[in-house]
Amino acid sequence: MSDPRTVLGGFAALKVDGVPHDVLILPSGLLLMPNQKQPGSDVKRLNGLVAEVGIEELIRRNRFVRFEDVSHSQVHRRTPLKVDLDLLGGGSMTLAAGWTTPLLTKNSDRDLCDLLAEIPATRPMPADGYENAARAWAEDAMVLDGVANVTANDIPYDLLVFDVGLVLIGEPGPFEKGQERLTKLLTNLPPHEIVGRNWFIRYEEVVDARIVKTLPLRAELELYDGLHLKIGERMVSQTLTDQGRDVLVDAFRSVGADAP
Repeated sequence: MSDPRTVLGGFAALKVDGVPHDVLILPSGLLLMPNQKQPGSDVKRLNGLVAEVGIEELIRRNRFVRFEDVSHSQVHRRTPLKVDLDLLGGGSMTLAAGWTTPLLTKNSDRDLCDLLAEIPATRPMPADGYENAARAWAEDAMVLDGVANVTANDIPYDLLVFDVGLVLIGEPGPFEKGQERLTKLLTNLPPHEIVGRNWFIRYEEVVDARIVKTLPLRAELELYDGLHLKIGERMVSQTLTDQGRDVLVDAFRSVGADAP
C-alpha cells in the first residue's frame, strides 16, 4: 500500500481549464496549486515546496481532487498530456500540458494516465453487481482469455472471456497497453469481483448469435432482453494470451454462432 503522502509525479504550469497550476500526483488524487512563477528550476522549486511545507499542509491550503471523485476520464493525448475529467456532482476539468511543460518525474504524464485507467476498478461495486459477483464466486468462474480494445456497439471496451460469460470493461485506456492492462486487472482483482464491477453477459442470456466476419472479427449477439450487440476487434488487436482471439471465437460458437 502506497503512503498517501508519496508524490508519484507532477507538473509545473500545467493548464487546468486554461489556467496554469502546479500539479502533484498522489496515490489518492491530484493536488492543484496556483502556479507562481519564480526564478530557478520548476522541478527544484516543487521538490523544495514539498520538503518545506509538507503534503498535508499543501492539501489543506489548496484544491485536492480525489481519484474516487472522478466519475469518468478521457485521455486525448498521453504526451503531451491532455485529459478531460468528469467529477461526481457534475463538475469537470481539462488538464493540458505543452511540449515544454516541466515534469516532476520523467513519466509523470504516462503515470497519471495509468492511474486514471485504474479508477473503475477502485470504485464501489454497483448494487446490481453484487448478485453477479456472488453467483460467479459460487460457480468458481474462471477467466479463459481476453481481447483488449474491442468495440461493443461502437463503444470501446476491454473484453474478458469467462467460462460462464463475457465481461466488457469500459474506459479501456491506451491501445498499446491492452495486454498489460488485462494482466494487471487479473492480478489485482479476483474473477468474481471483475464480474461484479463490469458489464457481464451470461451465455445463457444470448438467444441468437452470428459471426459476421472473421478478420477482423465481427460478431452480433441478440440478448434475452432484446438488446442487439455488435462486437468487433481492431485489425491489430492485443490479447491476453496468443489464443485470445480463438477463445473468443469459441465463445461465440458456444452460443450458436457459425462462421460466415
